[in-house]
Amino acid sequence: MNRRIPSNADTNDALRVLRERYRATIANTVAALRQLAQQLTRTPSAPEIVDALRRELHRIHGTAGSYGFADASRLAAELEQAAVRWAIDPVMDVDRRGNMTAEFADALELCVEGAASTDPTPEPARPPAPRATEQTSPSRATELVIVEDDPSLVEMLSYAFTTAGLSFRHFGTGPDALHGLLTMEVGQRRPVLLLDVDLPGLDGFSLHERLRVERPGAFTTVFLTARAGEAEQLRAYRAGAIDYVPKPVNLRILMAKLPSWLDLPRRAT
Repeated sequence: MNRRIPSNADTNDALRVLRERYRATIANTVAALRQLAQQLTRTPSAPEIVDALRRELHRIHGTAGSYGFADASRLAAELEQAAVRWAIDPVMDVDRRGNMTAEFADALELCVEGAASTDPTPEPARPPAPRATEQTSPSRATELVIVEDDPSLVEMLSYAFTTAGLSFRHFGTGPDALHGLLTMEVGQRRPVLLLDVDLPGLDGFSLHERLRVERPGAFTTVFLTARAGEAEQLRAYRAGAIDYVPKPVNLRILMAKLPSWLDLPRRAT
């Protein structure tokens, strides 16, 4: 199989390039958070606004740390937990929700735009490689499938997989993934399925269960999610997942694990 797992230097370079792209997009995220803050100031108990905030925070929690902005990820995780409690208790922090969200937006802007990443950069970056695109062809079996709704994290994974010469597909929602995976030709090799839990339309656990019933043995599943609790991990392993990777993602470790994941179906036959 024609693939090359990137070295740490390759991964460092990819992260530097992608981190700058993430930094360039953070203004849109901050603007969306400030709009949510204004909405929460007006109607702090509106469930749809609280849920929209929780989803945005969940996305930032998983992605910011993956790009090396650990403080932003930590702050997002803390406010995400508060938003989960707000959904249960309509009066909790009811007078502070807008202010807390606005303060987080300011902190996120500072963490990403005004502070250095926690990821070391010992040498200058090499010239940036082209943006990664989904790699599939009729004559080549898909080795990896990404099921993830966060475009920033998808770009990071796609960039790394493209560098390694890996073929992959991407689905952004649970229903799209279910339809695509039920009809995907896999040949003799089971593709590795990198599966998020919090997906629009159909969660990752439910998707995994459907695949186990309707396409048993067709895919090798690795959960890739911000849900890092013991109960979720036990559920995944008991359902047949071979690994459980918590977000924020350490790209170096993920890429180091890839050869064993990809080789597992061959060793199991």
